[in-house]
Amino acid sequence: MLAEHRPTGSTGGTARPYIECMRTGTIITLSLFLAPLLACDEDAPTRPQDGTVEVWGACVWEGQIEVGLCQPDLVCSWHGICSPTCELATDCPTFEGFDNYCGAKEDKLICVPRCDSMKECPQTDGASLTCIQGFCEGEL
Repeated sequence: MLAEHRPTGSTGGTARPYIECMRTGTIITLSLFLAPLLACDEDAPTRPQDGTVEVWGACVWEGQIEVGLCQPDLVCSWHGICSPTCELATDCPTFEGFDNYCGAKEDKLICVPRCDSMKECPQTDGASLTCIQGFCEGEL
């Protein structure tokens, strides 16, 4: 018959009892490590569904322009804003104190607000606009 292998220093007896405070400490330590991992999903922003972003809203997700995010009657412009289409500048929504420009975007004409004399842009209900070379554009 073979003898049981016993590591050096082993008493060969039963294991010591696990102290209660060590069990509590282990549970607390595990919860501190796992809590941030479980909480990440709650605070993470979610991508808007395609076709749901309204006029002057951002059509940018994770730094990339997503053309499909805008509502069907809007165009995701080159500066990441869902812009209304137009035939003339008078077709564009107006902002008090600001002029509009009806400019080409591929095969469509879209509304682009112009900056005022102080190089400021109108406040919209959507994304913030920044004055770049006389036109108000979205921040990518």
